[in-house]
Amino acid sequence: MAGCSFSAPPSAGSIWKSTDGGKTWAVKNKKTETVDFSQVDVLSLAVNPFDSKKVYAGTINNGIIKSEDGGETWSATSFTSKKVYGLEINPADGKIIYASGVWNEQGKIFKSSDGGENWAEIYASPASGPLVISLTIDQKNPNIIFASTSDNQLIKSEDGGNSWKNILNGNSPILKVAIDRSDDNLIYFTAGSQGVFRSRDGGKNFENISEIIRKSFAKSGEFFLAVTDPANSGWIYLTGRAGIILSQDEGDTWKEIRSISPADKYPVRALAINPANSNEIIYGAAQAVYKSVDGGNNWATSQFDAAKIISILRYDPSNPSAVYAGFGKLPDVR
Repeated sequence: MAGCSFSAPPSAGSIWKSTDGGKTWAVKNKKTETVDFSQVDVLSLAVNPFDSKKVYAGTINNGIIKSEDGGETWSATSFTSKKVYGLEINPADGKIIYASGVWNEQGKIFKSSDGGENWAEIYASPASGPLVISLTIDQKNPNIIFASTSDNQLIKSEDGGNSWKNILNGNSPILKVAIDRSDDNLIYFTAGSQGVFRSRDGGKNFENISEIIRKSFAKSGEFFLAVTDPANSGWIYLTGRAGIILSQDEGDTWKEIRSISPADKYPVRALAINPANSNEIIYGAAQAVYKSVDGGNNWATSQFDAAKIISILRYDPSNPSAVYAGFGKLPDVR
């Protein structure tokens, strides 16, 4: 494993962008309205697949901020909730956006049908306290949406958010849901200390595959994130305090992708795969981003001048040369 260093401009910020596939980065903190970037902590990012100039960021205290020029300038929106955990754009209609947030201490899910100008509440937790911490849309059938709550529930909508049903009551919050891009019946769920779960029937039945992972991978530690490969069915990455691991057979066997940073000290909290090239992987830990062009054998590094930690990485789905990185002080939802 080898690594070479490439530096980012020394300027603190919550949103950064690369236009050369992650080789160099520039901070994007120019505001057009009252967006105080010193107070912005990014939890979620979404790029419109039909118009990549339109970018949305969900934050802890500033609701949703948006850019209409590819991240060059940002403005506030009228989104009700200040805290936005999940943010998803319908892959078939860029005007339809879903966001999970908190309003009056209640976890809620909102939907916009006009590109974020107006929002309607489509789900609310039964009382104050529980939060909606993850939101995932099926790329093949965007009417199917999964959401998880801080009180250990996993809910599903099959009609674009008009109605919901509870499909799992767990022992800890589901932190991330990942759906296979080719087979949307194949779904993975990370649940922190409770392990990793898999469903092969669209969420009707679940199996804990933590023991399978332990047989392939000797290290211990929680996995926060699950990311499916955009081009290869059956490929799933898990990241967290145990580093990065990859399965290429739907989770039946696993191998380690050796990261440079010690994951027990600097957990891998963000990972993205180039939608046009599965060998190109970018991950983030603490204030650094690492890029590989050979499937994780070698890494180039970028250190950011940011007081916060990296929370999310997103490729522009229509232009893989463009990558966004969000930084923030992450809340504890458990």
